[in-house]
Amino acid sequence: MEGRRCDATVVIPARDEAHRIGVQLAALTAQDYGGDWEVVVADNGSTDGTGDTALGWTGRLPRLRVVRAGHPGVNSARNAGARAARGRIVAFCDADDEATPTWLSGLVAACADTDIAGGYLDPVALNSPRTRASRPANPPDRLPLIMGWLPYATGACMAVRTEVFTALGGFDETYTGGGGDDVELCVRAQLAGHTVGFAPGAVVRYRLRDGLWPLARQQIGYGRADARLLRDFRAHGLTVNSTAEAAREWLGLLARAGHLRDPDRAGPWVCETAWRLGRLRGSLEQRVWCP
Repeated sequence: MEGRRCDATVVIPARDEAHRIGVQLAALTAQDYGGDWEVVVADNGSTDGTGDTALGWTGRLPRLRVVRAGHPGVNSARNAGARAARGRIVAFCDADDEATPTWLSGLVAACADTDIAGGYLDPVALNSPRTRASRPANPPDRLPLIMGWLPYATGACMAVRTEVFTALGGFDETYTGGGGDDVELCVRAQLAGHTVGFAPGAVVRYRLRDGLWPLARQQIGYGRADARLLRDFRAHGLTVNSTAEAAREWLGLLARAGHLRDPDRAGPWVCETAWRLGRLRGSLEQRVWCP
């Protein structure tokens, strides 16, 4: 974090997003934040010229830089971007989403009262009704809870005080299964005595996976992450639903298997089934029981 300090750094991890990152960068040019800030794109091994595409926005975004992640993985990219950051607050967003104009100012304002702030992922603008119906949205007025336990900010819309991020050692780069990394950081922060709060003005137009197979792969990753989180934090109070409850849910899914024949109802069925299969796979991988 060398060089002239500023108020905030926006870090965007990106891998092969040359065709979409322009939407996010354009959204950042419209931010209403009046402080001193910068943008760091953390190129995660792209082969499509993502870094060059981002640099094409030089002059339109404050102190835009591109850094290279040390090895593959979104958390490696996030950490590389944060190491290069000069801001007192580091805000994270994704390359394929679109920040609303109050996104950065909302996160920075929230960080005046909390160590980690998270906003709302709006699923409406960038997704079809059928895609939106495939998975439930986060609450618009508060942070989601991990398994009904502690609140967490999502990596696509969060900010962290730089000194807190450094003290925590950043994102855990061993979380590589496709989820849980942002939850892990927020839980670890709260267990260390830091605070996690909601930023009502920080809204990101969130792009969901399109197509049943991409949705299923993502949900399998989330299910696997649940098992990893349970392994890491069950001693601190994280619990999961009972085997009997899970069995009832599986029976309900079997009873609704005919939804696969209905394009408007297949998505939710695939998402829940894939998530539950991911939990079972994660249980084997982590040697815990996460039904």
